[in-house]
Amino acid sequence: MTAFSAKVDEHGQWFDTPLPGRLSDVFGLKTNAFYDSTVLRFDLDGKSISVNSRRYEVLELSTATVLARFTNTPDHSTAITINRFGKGNALYLATESNDSTIGPVLEHVLRLTGVQAGPYTPEGVYARSVDGRTLYVNTTEEKKTVPLEGSKRGMLTNCIYEGAMVLDPLASDLIQ
Repeated sequence: MTAFSAKVDEHGQWFDTPLPGRLSDVFGLKTNAFYDSTVLRFDLDGKSISVNSRRYEVLELSTATVLARFTNTPDHSTAITINRFGKGNALYLATESNDSTIGPVLEHVLRLTGVQAGPYTPEGVYARSVDGRTLYVNTTEEKKTVPLEGSKRGMLTNCIYEGAMVLDPLASDLIQ
């Protein structure tokens, strides 16, 4: 969950319970206040992450554990927490979700869970690998170049790709 979530109920009314509404036990915290900052930064997995948002929440932890703190807020406020709940874990990001923050957080989650990242694709191209074959789908209206290792054969197009594959707009190929 990210900051500014679960503040109003299904009727658009501000929760009259601790925030995040009806989820304080899941995330092991309460939100305490909101602040503005000129630039927000936190360290995660040895990398400094600059946040493209100026607002952050101050968290009051109960059972949650701190994963990262903002490095440039006056009291080094908590940036990310994790809380064991039921059979899983719940993470809370104390700022808005945007490209600058969610990418590094999701990479951390993948490492925590042991999930292997899929093949690299340019923006707008999606891929899924199963049993040594990878399906690439270009969902854009422009040609996209997908880097490949070595020589590969397209099972749908019968093309041989050397080091890269060019996918036409809205095209796909299954690589073996």
